[in-house]
Amino acid sequence: MAEKTVTINLIINNVEKTFPVEPNENLLDLLRRVSYPSVKRGCDTGDCGVCVLLLDGQPVRSCMTLAVEADGHAITTLEGLSDPNGDLHPVQQAFIETGAIQCGFCTPSMILASKALLDANPAPSADEIRASLSGVLCRCTGYVRIIEAVQRAAAVLRGEAVPPVSHIDRVLPADGEPIELPTPYYRRDESTDPLPPLVFTPPDMEPTQVVGQPEVKVDAVKLAKGKPVFTDDIQIEGMLTGALLTSPHAHARIKRIDASRA
Repeated sequence: MAEKTVTINLIINNVEKTFPVEPNENLLDLLRRVSYPSVKRGCDTGDCGVCVLLLDGQPVRSCMTLAVEADGHAITTLEGLSDPNGDLHPVQQAFIETGAIQCGFCTPSMILASKALLDANPAPSADEIRASLSGVLCRCTGYVRIIEAVQRAAAVLRGEAVPPVSHIDRVLPADGEPIELPTPYYRRDESTDPLPPLVFTPPDMEPTQVVGQPEVKVDAVKLAKGKPVFTDDIQIEGMLTGALLTSPHAHARIKRIDASRA
């Protein structure tokens, strides 16, 4: 027997909404069902963190939170982070500028967790950023540019001017000569702050205009806004869903197909 549905009230991105839900339906399933594709489905066990959203301003794993538990509470998803005019939040902008977005699957949770951190701590250290984001796994970036993005957004939110994102150019020494790195890269001061990329080029190489220069990822803005860019995010009204039925036999001759239930 199907469980009786329950009506809950949520404030999603500052808009009051009412939904019928099953008692055992989690927030992840609900929000994806009602077209909030920025809330990603990952492990479904609370380990990866890609389903993180803000519940009353605090990061929670939506796959581990029942929808009925959120009744009457405020939820923020990445769709609601930009202002009403569509202007990006400083955290979103910083993720775009620093190259902190690669595949973009963990980006919504990373950005929301970063916002929660900066709301509580306007000047976090690199180690504090690492600790705050440790619950969201990223398999692409190595986290360096993500930490840089959070530091950059923190400076903007404090009203500080931030320089353009760039790298350091160096010329390769002649064959056999050692490569000397700038002093900060030896980490003798035990700093853990991100450093800009080092780009070494041969001495006889012509200067380049595009190759080796910082470039914004072509889909960075829509990833930073939580737009439906992955196949599982796309829902079309009346869309049919197909399933593949495979044979339990490695080699067999089909004599008849019963299509009565099709």
